[in-house]
This record gives sequence, C-alpha cells and structure tokens, in this order.
Amino acid sequence: MSTRKRILQANLNNQGGAFSVAYEAQKELQNDYIFDYYFPDDFVKNDVYTHLISMGSKCVGKLDCKNRFFKQYEVYKNFYRYLCDNEYDTVHIHSDTAWKISVYYLAAKKAGIGRIVVHSHSSGINGHYKTINYLLHLLAKPIVKSAQYRCACSKIAAKWMFDTDKNVSIIRNGVDVEKFKFDEKARKNVREKLNIHEKIVIGSVSDFSPPKNPEFIYKLVKEFQNDERYIFLFVGNRPNGCDLKKLVDEDENIHNVVFAGAVTNVPDYLSAMDVFILPSRFEGLPMCALEAQVNGLYTIISDKVSDETKCSKYFDRLSLCADEWKSQIMNIDFPNDRDNRAAFLDLAKASSVNMADEFRKIYED
Repeated sequence: MSTRKRILQANLNNQGGAFSVAYEAQKELQNDYIFDYYFPDDFVKNDVYTHLISMGSKCVGKLDCKNRFFKQYEVYKNFYRYLCDNEYDTVHIHSDTAWKISVYYLAAKKAGIGRIVVHSHSSGINGHYKTINYLLHLLAKPIVKSAQYRCACSKIAAKWMFDTDKNVSIIRNGVDVEKFKFDEKARKNVREKLNIHEKIVIGSVSDFSPPKNPEFIYKLVKEFQNDERYIFLFVGNRPNGCDLKKLVDEDENIHNVVFAGAVTNVPDYLSAMDVFILPSRFEGLPMCALEAQVNGLYTIISDKVSDETKCSKYFDRLSLCADEWKSQIMNIDFPNDRDNRAAFLDLAKASSVNMADEFRKIYED
C-alpha cells in the first residue's frame, strides 16, 4: 500500500505555465507525494496526461456549464462535493485572479481541509471582460489574503494577489534543466526541416494571446522585414486562433516568419533559435523565459515583466519600443559558445529541484 501523501492541485489542467510548475514539482517529489488535479474543464489526452496517470495522479475535470456566472457556482458546489467524498490533507489552489481562487478556497474551508495553499501566478489581467474581472479580483482579495498558506511565483505576483510580499512564500518557478539544455544536433535538424540554415533566428514560445503582446511582436517583425539575415520562429498556438498569425497573414510585405504551431519537442526548437523574445504586458514569472535561458538563448523580455525572471547573463529587459529591441538584437555578438553558456546560468534560480523543495516545506509545515 502506498505511503505517499496525496495533494490536490486545484484549478489546473494539463496545459499552461501554472500547470507546468506543479508538474515539474511533482516529478521531483513523486517518491513522497502524489498530485491529483482538479479542473472544471476537460484534460487534454496527451503524453503529459499519460505520464500523470503513470505517476498515480487522478485528473478530475469536465464541467458542462455555459453561463459564466453560474459556472463558478457549479465549480464551488462540485468542488465541495468532491472534497467531501475524497480525503485530502492539503489543497493547493492556483490562479491569476483572487476571485477564481476564492471559489475553491471557500469550498475547501467548508469541507474542513486543514491546509489550504493559495498560489498567485500572475501580475495582471487582460482579455474579455477585463474590467469586470478586475472588479471581481478586488472584491475577492480579502478572502485570499486571509489564507494561512500564501505563495507566489514572484514578488510582483504576490503584490498583485495579496497587496504585499510580506508573509508570502516566494516560490520561484523552475524548469527541468537537463531537458532544456542546448542540443546542437536538434538545432541542425530543426533548421534543416524549416529551411532556415544560416539565418539569425529570433523566436518565442507562447500562445500569443493579448497579455503576450502580439501587436508589439508584429511591429518588431516589420522592423526586420527587409533584412534577409533574420527570420522569426514562433512556436505554440491558441485554441481559438492566434492574433499574431492573423496580423502577419494579412500583411503581404512580410516573408520572414515561420509559424511552427504546437510542438511536442519545444527544447529542440529553442536550440534552433538565437534570440528569445517575450514582450508581455504582464507576467508572474514566465516559464518560457526560464527555459530559454537554460537553453543558452539570449533572452529579451519587456520591462513590464519582473526582473526576477533573470537567471543568466545573456538577458535584457527593455521598454516596449520596437526600435530599441531591433537595435539591441542587431548589436548582439553571437559567439560560438552556446554549449558553454550553462556556466553563466544561476541554477538556484532556474531549477525545478529548488522549486520542489519549497513546495515540500509548505506541505510539511
């Protein structure tokens, strides 16, 4: 009989940055803990899902409720019932807004859960119903601020959720360092496949949703459209369509962009790049930027993203001015030492091992 403790990760399915945080922690802690996942929508049946099941995880999802307001009531009701029918000492709730966390938090409190962890993964809000969501976020803040176990991926994410970074556990996101190391063979294979052999490749891995600032990326693409030395490589997509791809496709003058779509071998595509860009409007602590730095990529993020993202010397934060980004990229001296850049990586700030240790401290407190 297994002696591993079960931890319920709430409001996570097997996609996105917040899930990646829990998943990487689970891989490090799997000898002592089993993570179960609860999410109101369905789980994607992919390789990661299969791996979760193989580690003993339960993935509870699929809630058919079309009305946005009543959906949250259904989430509360169903989550409470699930907790009453299943035994958990710890529930770990993840979200970008206080009102989403509060739904799970109140249900867990009612169910008598002893340890409820609330985890902030963002520093802002965007998209549809932005104003309404922000007001709900403000209204729900007193609820999440009352939680005994509060954590965030960065100081800016803590202040967004709790109005302070005091008495908040700052648990830096971490990645699988070995998985994302630079691979020369993979670089050559991807470049040959995409026919971009000798190009300087500027790239990003993203869903290219509004917070990722696709309009700025488009401006930057335009800045380089007449310079044949450079090409852009974008990995990832959105379920309802990519705003960036639409902008590029409608511009007949742009011929320097490759959209790879969703791929299962992201580290290979990072190895194929030379510069990684992330001009986001806001972030908590972006996993993709950590992965890029682990890969040895020169990484440029916007100054709207926390400087806590830095874990390598090959890193810059710039204001959202396309001319400035173009100038910085064109002035990069690309040395032939990609393999050696790991020496300039701060492993304590990048590794999922350190992140998992912080999870353990909270679960055993």
